[in-house]
Amino acid sequence: MVDDIIEVFREQFGDAWGRDEEANLRFSVDVERVLQEIDGVHLIGEPDVQDGQITLTVWVDEPISDLMRADRLAYDIFGRISDDLFFTERRFDAKSIRYPFVTGSNRHGYVGALVLAGPHAADFADRHQLRSTGGVRFQA
Repeated sequence: MVDDIIEVFREQFGDAWGRDEEANLRFSVDVERVLQEIDGVHLIGEPDVQDGQITLTVWVDEPISDLMRADRLAYDIFGRISDDLFFTERRFDAKSIRYPFVTGSNRHGYVGALVLAGPHAADFADRHQLRSTGGVRFQA
């Protein structure tokens, strides 16, 4: 769905929307500063800016008990970094929870992903996938 949103925005605002490397770097610097102020998560390394995509990987400091807690962490971050336009979706990876996002305005756009990582996020992603697929844990 994120790809469809990007396509719509680029049709509306021009093909360069979300592809300005200088604007992406400025956005990344701002996000680094903002993430230092949020309790419960901290940025792992620096934002990764490649091919017009910004990946923000954050370490989750406390256990994630349910989906609402995971989304609340993500939306606390998005509430501070998103612009006039905003869209995200949730995806579960093997060891993390990924929120691909699109944000910006009619002049500048930012495309990327917020990744909740660390043992607490990995444990929750694993539990969620087992619950969704009906898998059973086997112990030897």
